[in-house]
Order: sequence, then structure tokens, then C-alpha cells
Amino acid sequence: TYKISGTKIFISCGDHDMVDNIVHCVLARLPGAPEGTKGISLFLVPKKKMDDDGNVGELNNVGVSRIENKMGCHGSPTCQVEFEEAEGYLIGTENRGLNHMFTFINTSRVGTAVQGVAAAELAFQNSLWYAKERGSMRALSGTKQPEKVADPIIYHPSVRTMLLTQKCISEGGRSMVYECAKMADYMMRAEVNG
Repeated sequence: TYKISGTKIFISCGDHDMVDNIVHCVLARLPGAPEGTKGISLFLVPKKKMDDDGNVGELNNVGVSRIENKMGCHGSPTCQVEFEEAEGYLIGTENRGLNHMFTFINTSRVGTAVQGVAAAELAFQNSLWYAKERGSMRALSGTKQPEKVADPIIYHPSVRTMLLTQKCISEGGRSMVYECAKMADYMMRAEVNG
């Protein structure tokens, strides 16, 4: 084991009470490591130590020093995490931490993209509902709802253009996410098969 000290900022799900223990992947430099990015190693640092039987034990000198206020994704508890001589375990090879980290960051980016696509889809659905409900003037192509004082704005060409743009972004994003997830699956399969 190694003693890890330092700070990580903007850590998504950095601390919460939904599980018994939280593990952090931490990039840190070993004593005597080469300068620059070539000298960074990857460590697994749990919030709580584990005993020999795999039971959650005492705290591991890992704590939250600040809750981050992010715009947008409020369902993820994002915080700044402090490590004060916390016990850490080397993952992979010494001085190859960035290579190891990017291996799983690349596949986790698909999950981040899903959040963006979900936000785009929700924005489109809300806009579509609003455009069908909100009345303003009469449609240029002729009255659509004569029993009302105005036609829904969905009949206005500029509104339809904006809605179609939103739909294209949402559906295009979904297609890209599917394609990226498929590529990640191919990559995993290739690694497993050697």
C-alpha cells in the first residue's frame, strides 16, 4: 500500500450515502518518479479501509472539503475531496497511470454523452408540448383552430424550424451514443479475446 496526500476537485459522486464505501481512482506521483506525465501512477483509494475479510472498516483519511456548485447536473453530488496520508493501492504499472486512466475514461465518456442527449431530448419534448399549447396569432397557411382566438405556435414556420432542429440534435446525438457504445463493446471484446 501507499500513503496518498492531496486534493481532487470536481469529483462527480465524490461522496454520498448510497453505498457502504466509495473508491476513488487517484493519479499521483511516486517518490523518484520521472518528471511530467510519464511519472504519474494510478491508485485506488477507498473512503473506508477494508479488513482481511472484505468488511468495511474505519475511515481512511479521505474527506470532503467543499461541495461544488455545477450548472446542469444536480443529481450528481460533486465535491472536492482531500486525501491526508490515505491508504492507496497501485492499479496497473508504475508511471503508466495516465494510460490506465484513459482506458476507462474513454468508455465512461459514453455515459456523459447520454446525459447530454437526455437533456436535449427533454428540452425538445418540453418545447414540443409548449408549441402545441401556446397560442399566438393565426397560422400563415390559414386558421387551424377557429374556435380559439389564436392558433398554436407549432403552426408557425420559424417555430417548426426550431423544433425540427432540436429533434435533429436529439436524435443525432442518440445515434452517436449508440455508435460509440457499440465501439466500446467491440473494444472490450477485442481486449478480452486478446
